[in-house]
Amino acid sequence: MSRQLLRRLGLGLLLAAGLSPRMGAALEPRFDHRDQWGLLAEIDLARDSVVKDGLTNPSFRTALRLGWSLDVSGEGDELQLGASLRLGGLEDPAGTRILSSVDARYRAYFGLEEFKTFVEVGLWSSLASPLSLGALVGVGVAYDPSRDWGLYVSAQFNGGYGEARVTSVGLNAGAQLRW
Repeated sequence: MSRQLLRRLGLGLLLAAGLSPRMGAALEPRFDHRDQWGLLAEIDLARDSVVKDGLTNPSFRTALRLGWSLDVSGEGDELQLGASLRLGGLEDPAGTRILSSVDARYRAYFGLEEFKTFVEVGLWSSLASPLSLGALVGVGVAYDPSRDWGLYVSAQFNGGYGEARVTSVGLNAGAQLRW
């Protein structure tokens, strides 16, 4: 083979490789939650303060929270509906501990890569005595190795009024499956 033929063949191969479609070359991988629903499970560690009949009753709480989420904005931010149950005993004869709760929260994500931050705002209510309803706010960090699942940690504050005045500060760690 002549040099000129080898040069033309090499140039043709480079041109063909440059023009051929390559897997993922034009698109970046997506790690957001656009158009997805999800299930989540988290462990909550909280410090509760329940003021009932003029007495302050502080306690620590470990709870399991299960929830459902869906993208409501089209941009990957989520509406979450969840319920939590205290772990380690549901006895509370004085009615001064948070045993179970429900919440609805909006989680706004910042970032499109695997690591992202988020802010949560929503409503929270304890279900049993003391029955209270109030606001919830939180901040956190999420790690999504794929669009199908992710891990997160967050800190939150919630407070409510009703049969008692309740404030709670907590740390949460969880996992989320999405489809």
